Amino acid sequence: MNRVIAFLILLVPAISTVCAQYNNTYSLEWGGGSWFEVNSIYGTISPSNFAILQLGANKMRESDWRITARVRRVERKLANENTREPYDFPVNMLNLRCVSKSGSSNIPPGNIQNMYIWNPLVGVNNEVELVNFTSLNQEGYHQLLLSFELKVEGGDYLKYLPRWSIYYFAMEYKLYTRNGRNNPWKEERILSLEPDLFCFSVNIDGYPQNPEYSISVLPEAVLEFSTISDYANGTTKTYDKGLRISATSGYEVSVRALSDNFTSVSAFGTIPLNLVSLQLSGGNGVKQPVPLSTQRQMILEGVSTNGEILDYDLIYSAAAIDERYLLINTEQSYSTQLMFEITSR
Repeated sequence: MNRVIAFLILLVPAISTVCAQYNNTYSLEWGGGSWFEVNSIYGTISPSNFAILQLGANKMRESDWRITARVRRVERKLANENTREPYDFPVNMLNLRCVSKSGSSNIPPGNIQNMYIWNPLVGVNNEVELVNFTSLNQEGYHQLLLSFELKVEGGDYLKYLPRWSIYYFAMEYKLYTRNGRNNPWKEERILSLEPDLFCFSVNIDGYPQNPEYSISVLPEAVLEFSTISDYANGTTKTYDKGLRISATSGYEVSVRALSDNFTSVSAFGTIPLNLVSLQLSGGNGVKQPVPLSTQRQMILEGVSTNGEILDYDLIYSAAAIDERYLLINTEQSYSTQLMFEITSR
C-alpha cells in the first residue's frame, strides 16, 4: 500500500569616466555615485547606485579579491552657510552593501560571497570589509563595476540634526588580493576620496505621523510526501507572492507556530515542527531559511516601504522523513498553524 504524508499549514496574518590601465597591475577607481535625502527619523536607504567602485586589470588570473572601506573624517554644512565644519556623526548608524555587478568581468554574481549583506561602518577610522570573491582566468581587459547602497539607520539622533544640513564623508577604499586561502592578503590599491563624493542631506520636518503597517499571507500551504524520492530527500513547495507587506516606517516581520508539533486528527503521534523550514524570496534577495518553531523568529526587516506593497514568495521545505514515521501505511495529514506578524522596528 502506498504511503502518503501531507502537511497542511494554516497561515494566520497579524498586524565619471575612468581611465583604463593596460598593464599587469590592478586598478581600483571611483565609478560614480548619487545623492539622497533622509526625511524620516526611521532612516532610509539610498538609491542602488549611491557608490560605484570599478576594479580593473589587463589580464586576470584566478585569485581571491577583497575590498574594504574606512571613513576618514566627517564634515557638516548647515543651511544658508557656505563653509563646512568637522562633525561627530554616529558613523555606526551607517551600513553599506553591494547590490549589483556589471562590466566585462566574467565573475559570476554567486562568487561574490557577501552581496546583499549589510556591512556596518562601525566608526571613524575603522576598516570594514565590503565584498570578497574569487576571480577566474580571463584574457583581455577585465572590468568589474560594483554598485552599493547606503542605509542610514533610524533613531532619535536624527531628530536633533538641523533641517537641510548636509553630511560629507571622506572615504578610503582598499583592494587586496591573495593566491589561495592559506596565503596572506596583499594590498594592491588604495582609493582615497574627498567628502563631496559620499554625502547625503537630512531634512526632517517635526515629529512623524503614526506609522502604518499591513500584512497579508496565503491562508494555506501544503507539502506532500508522495514518492520514494520525497521520503529519501525531502520535498519543497513555493507559493508565489504568498506574503505581502507594506510599512511607512521601520518594520520587522516574524513567524511562529501556534502548536508544538504537527498533529493529525486521523492518526496517533505527532511530527516535529523543525522537519519543515520557511524561506522568503523577493524584494532585496533570498533570505535565510528558518525551521518552524513556537518561538518568534524574524524573517524580514527593513527601514520602510514608503507605503508601497512588497511581495515575497513563501518557500516551504521538508527534510527527509525519519524511519520511525515510515510506519505510516495510509494517507494521513498533519497540520499546524503559523502566525505572521509585522511590528515596528
